[in-house]
Amino acid sequence: MGVHLMLIGDCTLATSYLPPSLKHEHVLEKLLHTHYPDDDCRVSNEALDGETVVQFLRRYNRTFNRNPSPDYIFVRYGINDRKTYGVDGFHQHLTQLCQRLQADFPQVRLLLETGIYVDYPAHYEFDRNPLLQPIYDVVRGLGRQLGIPVVDIYERMRRETERGNWDLRVRGYGVVDEEIPVLGAGQDHLHEGDVRWWTNIHPNPAGVAVIADEEAKVLLRHWPKTLQH
Repeated sequence: MGVHLMLIGDCTLATSYLPPSLKHEHVLEKLLHTHYPDDDCRVSNEALDGETVVQFLRRYNRTFNRNPSPDYIFVRYGINDRKTYGVDGFHQHLTQLCQRLQADFPQVRLLLETGIYVDYPAHYEFDRNPLLQPIYDVVRGLGRQLGIPVVDIYERMRRETERGNWDLRVRGYGVVDEEIPVLGAGQDHLHEGDVRWWTNIHPNPAGVAVIADEEAKVLLRHWPKTLQH
């Protein structure tokens, strides 16, 4: 029997703007086949652009009715939740989601995730990192409280940036060009001095690869030999 890993979360996990072969689920699945060659891993992506925990809870039954029961669930919310009902509301709803998942799927292994780091002031319009740290602290704290592993994407991207691997986000999408994100650095020379060009939190293919690598590292840390229960 194979291992089913499900992703639920917002736009940074949905990666709806990427071609199929570069979407998060395909990158992670390929990586897991390398790390766990004896496990038949399948990754399904149920993340949606702009979604909050409350919105996911409204489609909760539909989501799980159309999927086989998951063995692992990655949960990445917070950016839209902070804007919608604040840090306390996010803590309340994320706790509710985790408890419901654990009750409905007693054997499931949950993993919580923080969100994206931006390298302000070099490649972002303002310092959004402090704005979202309270959200990420909720994720880290709930992980400790419930004994759920946390994939700290923020810290991994911060470390990558410090080492010089800063080019982890798409360009223009949602700010400069609403329709067509620019995935790489090919047009950077045309936008020198325009900080809006960099004001985007969606990971590009290099960013997806880094995030998937961190997810795999957390899985290997907790379940080093096999993902089968």
